[in-house]
Amino acid sequence: MFMRKFLTKSMSVFMALTMLLAQSQALSARPINVGIPSLDESVFTLDLDALDQALSELNELDNFLAQNEGVLYTDLEAAESELISDVSDIAAPLGMAPASDDLLGIPAFWWGCVLGWVGWLLVYILTDQDSDETRKAFTGCLVGTGVWVAFSVVYYLAVGSLYWF
Repeated sequence: MFMRKFLTKSMSVFMALTMLLAQSQALSARPINVGIPSLDESVFTLDLDALDQALSELNELDNFLAQNEGVLYTDLEAAESELISDVSDIAAPLGMAPASDDLLGIPAFWWGCVLGWVGWLLVYILTDQDSDETRKAFTGCLVGTGVWVAFSVVYYLAVGSLYWF
């Protein structure tokens, strides 16, 4: 009975303050004239000549490799070829990250942390019993369980204190 009365009064005060805040914001609001800056549309047009010029060195390398099958980057590097002077041997072109081994792009820790033992089991099954990923999911499961227990204890202490006093 006490708890219901307390919650009802608290909700009434909260709603009254919300209405007061909304009214004061509505009365004090004035129109703001924000001009839209001019837009230079030439930035968005495709200049094929500039693109061809930028890719000319790459086209030369592509043509050379098409004519000479079996030639590798290391062969051209050893010969100090001009074709690869501005080209690097990178595994992830254009700054793209290599494909991750995460399930659906979600790390194993978060599978275990959010879904608990179900996430741990999913990681174990879907990664073909990869021990490293399973260990990460187990750690996430322990962390998630610990956080849930801590919040539960704090909640029950807070609710219990209302009844004790």
